Amino acid sequence: MSVDNLALLYTAQISHRLEALNEYSLESRRVRADLTFCYKMLHGVVDIDCQKFLKTAQSSVTCGHPFKLCKLSCPSAFIASTFWHRVVNMWNALPENIVAATSLATFKARLNDFDLVRFTSVF
Repeated sequence: MSVDNLALLYTAQISHRLEALNEYSLESRRVRADLTFCYKMLHGVVDIDCQKFLKTAQSSVTCGHPFKLCKLSCPSAFIASTFWHRVVNMWNALPENIVAATSLATFKARLNDFDLVRFTSVF
């Protein structure tokens, strides 16, 4: 990238900078990290007993994919903002071909192709 291009990039809006650099927004990266960590926990890639915090849906009739999670009761606003609580809706909204990926690399590749705009808020 030339110095002239860097100068133009410096004066551009954030969304244009991210597009020019082929990067995701910070919020989008956070959503991707949350979903990737959820995949790792549910597939035993990390050694965390997620059964204390994440419960799989027991119903045999689920709308969407068969890997749905249930939200546990939330007694406070603090608990509602934790990873365990906020990741459930995002995970449940993913298509089956993403959550049923057989490897972490496949999951990440499919997640990168999925539009996560609905999970990010606009300020």
